Amino acid sequence: MKRLSEEEQQRYLHDQLELPWIIADRKLNLRLSLSSLQEVHEFLTRLAREANEQNHHPDLELNAKVVEVSLTTHDASGLTTLDFNFARAVEKHYKRIESLRAI
Repeated sequence: MKRLSEEEQQRYLHDQLELPWIIADRKLNLRLSLSSLQEVHEFLTRLAREANEQNHHPDLELNAKVVEVSLTTHDASGLTTLDFNFARAVEKHYKRIESLRAI
C-alpha cells in the first residue's frame, strides 16, 4: 500500500471526514467523548468488528468516557487510503451511537 503525500492526506481529511481528525506524527487521530460507559462499550465493540472486517486495526486509548482513535499503516510508515477508509467507518459508528442516544 502506497503512503499518501501530505497534499493527498489534507485532501482526504477535508473532503471525506467530518469530525475533528488531526494528522500528527504520520497518524490520523481523533478524540471522542461519549455519554456513558455503556456507549463506550458499544462504540468499541463496533470498532472491533470493523477492524476485523477491514483487517486494519486502530490504536485505541480509553480514559473514562473519552476514546482516542489513532490510525496509521505500519507497512507504509504513514497514512494510506486504508486509514481514511477506517476513519469514515469510525465516524459512521460514532454517529450511530449518537443517534441511539436521542431515542
